[in-house]
Amino acid sequence: MCGIIASLSYSDNVSKDLISALERLEYRGYDSAGVAYLDDNSSLKRIRTVGKVQHLKEVLEKQHIKAHTGIGHTRWATHGKVTESNAHPHTADGVAIVHNGIIENYQELKKQLVNEGYIFESETDTEVIAKLIASHIKTGEQFFEAFQKSISELVGTFAIVAIYEKEPDILLGAKKGSPMAVGLSPDKQSGYIASDAVALSTLANELAYLEEGDIVVVRKGRQLSYEIFESNGQSIRRETVPNKVSLDDVSKKGYDSFMLKEIFEEATVARRTYEKFNYDIDISEFDNISIIACGTSYYAGAVAKYWIEDIAKIHVDVEIASEFRYRNPVFAKNSLYIFISQSGETIDTLCAMRLVKEAGIKTLALVNVDTSSIAREADFVLKTEAGVEIGVASTKAFVAQILSLLMLCYKNIDIKAVELSINAVLNGNYDFTRLANKIKNSRSLFYIGRGVSYPIALEGALKIKELSYISAEGYPAGEIKHGPIAIIDENVYTMALAPYDKYFDKTISNTQEILARNGKILLITTSDAKDLLHGIDKNDNVECVFLPPNSPLYLPFSLTTFIHLLAYYTANAKGHDVDKPRNLAKSVTVE
Repeated sequence: MCGIIASLSYSDNVSKDLISALERLEYRGYDSAGVAYLDDNSSLKRIRTVGKVQHLKEVLEKQHIKAHTGIGHTRWATHGKVTESNAHPHTADGVAIVHNGIIENYQELKKQLVNEGYIFESETDTEVIAKLIASHIKTGEQFFEAFQKSISELVGTFAIVAIYEKEPDILLGAKKGSPMAVGLSPDKQSGYIASDAVALSTLANELAYLEEGDIVVVRKGRQLSYEIFESNGQSIRRETVPNKVSLDDVSKKGYDSFMLKEIFEEATVARRTYEKFNYDIDISEFDNISIIACGTSYYAGAVAKYWIEDIAKIHVDVEIASEFRYRNPVFAKNSLYIFISQSGETIDTLCAMRLVKEAGIKTLALVNVDTSSIAREADFVLKTEAGVEIGVASTKAFVAQILSLLMLCYKNIDIKAVELSINAVLNGNYDFTRLANKIKNSRSLFYIGRGVSYPIALEGALKIKELSYISAEGYPAGEIKHGPIAIIDENVYTMALAPYDKYFDKTISNTQEILARNGKILLITTSDAKDLLHGIDKNDNVECVFLPPNSPLYLPFSLTTFIHLLAYYTANAKGHDVDKPRNLAKSVTVE
């Protein structure tokens, strides 16, 4: 969720590095942003603004800040409303901290600190961390010891970075549950701690990723360096890996938005994922497969259920991670559990995987970041090749996920057919602006489909909700008459995903039921079904879109690209920020 960045440098231009990193981290949250820094006199200063990072940047540019040490944060609100007082960094007696995660025992700690005389200014769980560190310093602890002791008292998940005005030449960071990376500039003149590689794409070319319980110290000496300690205080060396994120990855490349750029990369991503697909697991060795994920990744798993059961003849369950991890699941013998996460840091999915590993069951991670926590802890790893995805609403990563899952059970994929399916939509003569204007004022939207088109319908409903803020639901087409049809009237639009496949006739029958209730329909089908519509295309309440015909195996790819573009253009028609939809963040690292 929240994005954190810290910099320690021999240069006095740290504020520039902080703001450039925060701009790249904004996909992790954009409710508020702030920085804290030590000025030339090592006095702690703090600037916070509500809203997007641009507001903070404008304030900083007017102040011409000179600083060698600083931290920054862009917030996705958990505890406390979106206000300046709740924005990070939080401070206490010369200590400043930024935090990503949730402190579960903050109320108990807060009560303890209030009894010590501390006054709290915010509603957040984070403020207790700054005051806890300051409290330990008051008892005579050095900064590092006070930080270490404070971390040991926290219950919950966190990535934390702290600075202290009386020890201006060090940064301290700690990780438990939330991601954290550390790196140096190529000339070793600056050191950084950040939420992820994206923040450091132009700053550090090599990174070390912290493990659970690690504390990192970045310090100045004769040269800049960092040292990582395990929770027991022992110094440890973590593997250094290249930072593969480039400036091109975090630029729009002439597109109006990151989301549009990423949709237009879907065919390229499919090809790259296909060519680099590498696995050392044979799913035919297992009697049962369970797929566990959240959000869009969950819908990718739901698509795969149809394929794996149909092609590999293996029973598949698909579970929502946040529900699975709090159940007492019964594990079948000889099972494989597949965990899907674009970031590889989704906290519910990570905790669900740890539950499975404790039971001694084999785990497979399907992630886009092979240095992520889920990838490092799984028994097997499949890396998608989506590249960096900045748009908060996932698009190209979903395509990479479903293709990877198809390749697990089907070895003879025609990748050209996949590319043609996607490019036919990207380069087709579809008037998305006109279609978006038809549905943008709907009271509610339904997305329906049968077979593998059903989870694609779920994905379509999610995207329209995320971006356009229209109430939308995905349903199996056959379930409409079992309750949801009560909502249908002239103000409700239904997106009917009905490509020409074995479910086609049944889905068309379901659209007739909707039309009988004065509902409006956008029928998304294929051109080989034009003569089989039984006159439905002549109905004034029906708008037909014809995608190119294809093998049923590859139809989900063209349907996916279509619903992604429809969601994009609908959000545009309503004047929304497609890259930063309200209330959302990209990497969900809190419960």
